Amino acid sequence: MSLGSPVSFLTNALASSRLSSSHFDLDIASGIAIFFGGKAAVSALALQPLYGRLWHGWYNAPGCHAIAWELVRTLLQSSISSYSETLSLALGIDGKKGPKYIASRSGTVMQHTRHLAHVLVNSNWKGKKCNPVVVSQRVSPTPMELMIVDFKKKVPTGNYTLSPRSSRYSSLPIIPIATSIVACAVCASVEDWLSLKMILLGMVSSGITSFIMSTGKITLERLKPADGVPPGDGMLLSDNRIIILRGKEEDVNAVTKGRLRLKLKGGGYTLLLCAFMALLQVALQLVFMPFGSLPGQLMFLLSLLVSGACNLYLSAKEDDVQSSALITLLNSPEVKIYQASSRASAAVLACLALCWESGTPPKQVLQEIVPIKPRAWNAWSEFVVENIKKKNRHFVWGGGSTSDLDDREKKLLLELVDDAHAAYDQYMEDHNVFIT
Repeated sequence: MSLGSPVSFLTNALASSRLSSSHFDLDIASGIAIFFGGKAAVSALALQPLYGRLWHGWYNAPGCHAIAWELVRTLLQSSISSYSETLSLALGIDGKKGPKYIASRSGTVMQHTRHLAHVLVNSNWKGKKCNPVVVSQRVSPTPMELMIVDFKKKVPTGNYTLSPRSSRYSSLPIIPIATSIVACAVCASVEDWLSLKMILLGMVSSGITSFIMSTGKITLERLKPADGVPPGDGMLLSDNRIIILRGKEEDVNAVTKGRLRLKLKGGGYTLLLCAFMALLQVALQLVFMPFGSLPGQLMFLLSLLVSGACNLYLSAKEDDVQSSALITLLNSPEVKIYQASSRASAAVLACLALCWESGTPPKQVLQEIVPIKPRAWNAWSEFVVENIKKKNRHFVWGGGSTSDLDDREKKLLLELVDDAHAAYDQYMEDHNVFIT
């Protein structure tokens, strides 16, 4: 069967359909369809610098009005020469608030960190060849994951750019591209040159914008700490996850305070071109598509439907793709992960990770993770602090200072001690501190 056969079949079917223009038309629908899927279109555009595929985006897609709005707003909120930070915020590459951070050595507390910390806490990243270690088998209503991230190598910032990377989603745009080409062929076969031009306009406008974005470079900017500051060891705290950061202050700052920027080739002038193309697409398709033939309007809507579905799917995977790409900026730190059965176990692991070598007061770390004012918890925290201060090679519980506890509190204390014992001994074993 020749290439023209399926196209001819489709056009003949459309021509012989009872949905003739005298009884049915898509004038209004074809005009306003471009205003759907704006958020998904922006999300799909934000993935272009992460993929770096120059052929992505060459399809007629809805939501160009949202892209135009974000690009115009970026230009209005910044100058041509200082657009990079505003653009990364507009596209969602930066701007999300991260969790609370507590620096164990300096005592600094940040109620909110920046985007890279948010990505680190919410991603499924486990480091390279890192299998989580299960600590204690007790069933608890508050299990937690604790990740220890050691920055052995410098986190690159400034002129260092994030290299494009592929993913299992990077070939998906082939489908809407092929659909838009077929739609153009059908319009040409029914001699609806107006609809053909409008579909081509969408393909060229979206393609140029995606091409420019795919050549963009993502960089990480950080504040340079003062000379003589202590190491930036500390912890990121979320509801069910604790991430210990250990390393130089400047490397930890890259996670907690770093700003991501998107720099385009040609600078702000290429951004101005993208905004103009998106606005032109909105205006012309809105005005002229209602004058297309029924087959042409159907092909136009089909191209929007397929490309909109593609953008929607990519936007749903945006966090996964973005996190796997942005975490490569950390320059492959050493990672150790513990699946703690309870918050108490996680608190002991955090204390050992931050206090064993640094001399940081363990109680300062404990009180940020668990309640230590209730009598059972307070007695338990004293045992933990005493063991770490004495640098015991295994957890020792003398059983004293419990005479004022009732039976319920003693039962709770025993469970907490079991958790502490399991976490303590596991950490000692993993870090080659021999148990005697």
